[in-house]
Amino acid sequence: MDTLPDDVWIARCAMRIVEVDSRIDAAEAEDIARNLRSFERTAAMEPEQAVDFVAAELARGQRTKFERRATPRK
Repeated sequence: MDTLPDDVWIARCAMRIVEVDSRIDAAEAEDIARNLRSFERTAAMEPEQAVDFVAAELARGQRTKFERRATPRK
């Protein structure tokens, strides 16, 4: 998988967020997408896959730990 530029990843992610939950407006979806991009686990996924993963985890009702790394893994 080629790494998508941040702006493309965030735009696609925000679009999927609104598809999953139409109560979320475009500006909020973009903020959420930026947060998802900042987590190592979801940033490694395609944007749509990241949204679907988080939505599934939230639907389970259990808190999943998403971590931000201070330094990138090598």
